Amino acid sequence: MKMRKLYKRFIGVFVVMVSFVSVLTLPSVMLEADAASYSVLTSSVDLKGYDATITTQSNGTNVLTTKKGTYLLDESAVIYSSKNQLIYLNNTTPVNIDSIYAKKNLEFRGNGTLNANTAGQYGINVGGHLKAFKYTKSGVGVVNATGTTAGFYVYNEIQMEGGEINGYGTNYGIWCYNDIKPYYSSIIRGYASGADSTGIWAYRDIYAWKGATVYGEGGSCGARTQIAHIQAEDNGSSITGVSRNINSGVSALQADKQMLRAYDNAVVKEIYLNSGLVVTDDVAVDVVNTYSTVKRNLSNMGNYSWYSEPEGVYYNGTGLIGDANKAGFKDGNIVGTRTNDACSKGKEATQLKKGGTHQVVFSNSATYYTEDIIIYHWLADTDGEPIEVFYEEVITLEVGTLIVVDDYQYPFGNTTEFEYFGADRPDFVLEKSEDPIVINYYYDAEI
Repeated sequence: MKMRKLYKRFIGVFVVMVSFVSVLTLPSVMLEADAASYSVLTSSVDLKGYDATITTQSNGTNVLTTKKGTYLLDESAVIYSSKNQLIYLNNTTPVNIDSIYAKKNLEFRGNGTLNANTAGQYGINVGGHLKAFKYTKSGVGVVNATGTTAGFYVYNEIQMEGGEINGYGTNYGIWCYNDIKPYYSSIIRGYASGADSTGIWAYRDIYAWKGATVYGEGGSCGARTQIAHIQAEDNGSSITGVSRNINSGVSALQADKQMLRAYDNAVVKEIYLNSGLVVTDDVAVDVVNTYSTVKRNLSNMGNYSWYSEPEGVYYNGTGLIGDANKAGFKDGNIVGTRTNDACSKGKEATQLKKGGTHQVVFSNSATYYTEDIIIYHWLADTDGEPIEVFYEEVITLEVGTLIVVDDYQYPFGNTTEFEYFGADRPDFVLEKSEDPIVINYYYDAEI
């Protein structure tokens, strides 16, 4: 009897061991087939706040796993949670999904990349706080979101200490109904494609602390707050606003009811793309009185240092003027920079402290220098010797123009017989000159 029990126990242990070894030695193809058999995650599945981990399978697919199950993630997948949701990005290849809707808080941790690209309004819609790598120990992952209206729509704060988020939309790249608070190495970027759009919009403050980077680009405004400040603080921190329309009526960085601030070696920068700013060598351009968008954050050009890339433009005490002795340019940058403590109390609109910097950049700027050419058209004898001037004119052309001399002959027309003997100088490139530039043309004609 005892022998029979021992025999049965031995057989049972042997079967378990064989089964375990068989699982360990299953071909990877079979394991990948199991991964491919997972159903795609849709909005009908509520994660209900259970911690979710995204991983990359051996066959390259990405899956999301909670204690309730595992789901396949592809371009049609939707992540939905009615509770506070934590997602670990442990994937080794970027995961591409349609969208995320978190009714409450949404937090990302890990070092993976997630792309949410939807034909709907919002790539990522968060009803509470967005905590994207909120702590330095939370990882340095990347989250990209694209929607028809906004990439990110966040109803409370955006909190970050690492990683990056990038939002793309027609009206807004990122829309936030509270504060935006990035620290340390974190990066926030918002891009809006519409003509009257804002890269990053926040109801309250937009901050950058301890080396963080904020960058917004829009058709009319790069970054905008409704009731609070736009403030960069600490060495390495920067907030950049890029406007594609300098005449939009909205500044590249605009705090509607407050001001821009840069403290402790931080930078706030405004860039006006395709500014159309043209500088000549004879009439100074006062950008403050020319553009209301610039005037909002910059009160007096004299408080700023000015230069151009390439060089050749400077501030002459009344505005920007060009040095025609230097080569002109068609697609350059003109930059104004202030780094001092002059603040809004009767001096400047943007508040700077402890080495903070405000910079305004006019991209796609140009210089335009001209010079006069005096032209004399002479009647000559049959040997080409001049007799008298029958027509004189002055033409004004841009410096740098190739002057093909024969192109400026007198237009006699088809009814006049004439012989052209030539001009007194060869073709040349027009340059600024202290002496008059003269071309003499000689003809034998009946006038």
